[in-house]
Amino acid sequence: MARQFNELVKDFNGIRSYARDFYINGYKQREDFQEKSLRSYDNERRRIESYLSEYIQWEQTPQGKSLRLEVTEQLTTNPFFRLWQTKSFTKNDIFLHFVLLDCLVTTSPQSLPQLIDLIHTNYLNQLKEPFYLTDITIRNKVKEYCQLGIFEELESDKRILYQLKPMIDLPEELHDLLHFFKEVAPAGVIGQFLLNQQPPSTSPFTFKHHFIVHSLDEQVVLTTLVGIQEQRLLHLEQFNGRESTIVPMALYVSTETGRQYLIGQLMRPNSLTSIRIDGIKELSLGSPVTDYQLYRSAFEKKKNRVWNSSFNQQRLKSLKVTLRIEEGPEDYLMTRLKREQRMGRSRRLDPQSVVFEIELTDLYAINPFLRTFIGRIIAIESTDRNWQEQFIDDLDQLISLYSTKEVNDEP
Repeated sequence: MARQFNELVKDFNGIRSYARDFYINGYKQREDFQEKSLRSYDNERRRIESYLSEYIQWEQTPQGKSLRLEVTEQLTTNPFFRLWQTKSFTKNDIFLHFVLLDCLVTTSPQSLPQLIDLIHTNYLNQLKEPFYLTDITIRNKVKEYCQLGIFEELESDKRILYQLKPMIDLPEELHDLLHFFKEVAPAGVIGQFLLNQQPPSTSPFTFKHHFIVHSLDEQVVLTTLVGIQEQRLLHLEQFNGRESTIVPMALYVSTETGRQYLIGQLMRPNSLTSIRIDGIKELSLGSPVTDYQLYRSAFEKKKNRVWNSSFNQQRLKSLKVTLRIEEGPEDYLMTRLKREQRMGRSRRLDPQSVVFEIELTDLYAINPFLRTFIGRIIAIESTDRNWQEQFIDDLDQLISLYSTKEVNDEP
């Protein structure tokens, strides 16, 4: 008789890796899979499809079957949250899960010996085909559920008692807040878990820019935030095999791509760096950093010199851009400029023009922002001549590309 396939997730990092490589980053086929055997690929693909089946499309090409993740409608709930609600378990796990809950939901707080006695007397001995559970197996499960927040410990007459931890009851007016938080905030899956404990409710939100794939990295994000809050070292291993130890400073999230970056100091002088969260395979907490505030002070000085998450040791370069923004009818552009200029400064030069000034270690990082003002740039002045020449040359090429009068109709 063929062995029944188990759809349960055993190692979330494996699912995280497969989901990213085959459904997000892109369009690999079965023959492109080189990490393990092709059978492993088939198994993991079936697992993912069992949770995301309505979002997975495929097509047959001359090269073989090609899979992709396709989300066409506006979502109110991130479908990747489903992967976080899966877990493998044994026969003992599933038995103890329901039995322990039944013991504590119908009785007063119980000690571990009382729980063990109840399980043997009221459950195991009542089975037609009883099986044996050791005391240490029960004790480990109780300890695990305390760590997960399902049970809580009480001390009474020098004894440790256990009881069910009350579910979080949130006011109904906070439900909309959780619906928003879970879709836009780092570690938003926590909001989903909180909503799972509340009566069903419908989200009032839809999102134009919805970065759903980053929910695969929620555990790494949560560990990063704990490391920052508790001022502890982080030991990390990246998917490329590189290992390092870092003093965490901040978590940066791009509003353009949704990508998340761990910003921190490597254990050597002048080594402030950024590491993409989706490139981190394993992340664990280390020891507290005794001189954390020294690292923090250095970071605070440098963070206002960079436009994005790219930190380097280059000297500051100044940039001055004159923009055509008419006073009155185009005040909305001035509002946008002040909202998005970050550490820059803007001021009106005359009723027709505005000056934007900034100092950065890497001017190339600001290019995407400046390109949104193409057609309004009157003049550019910079102490970085190489950058200025490159930026103007790119604009010249763009103009020549779109101003060509002859059209080539050949395929």
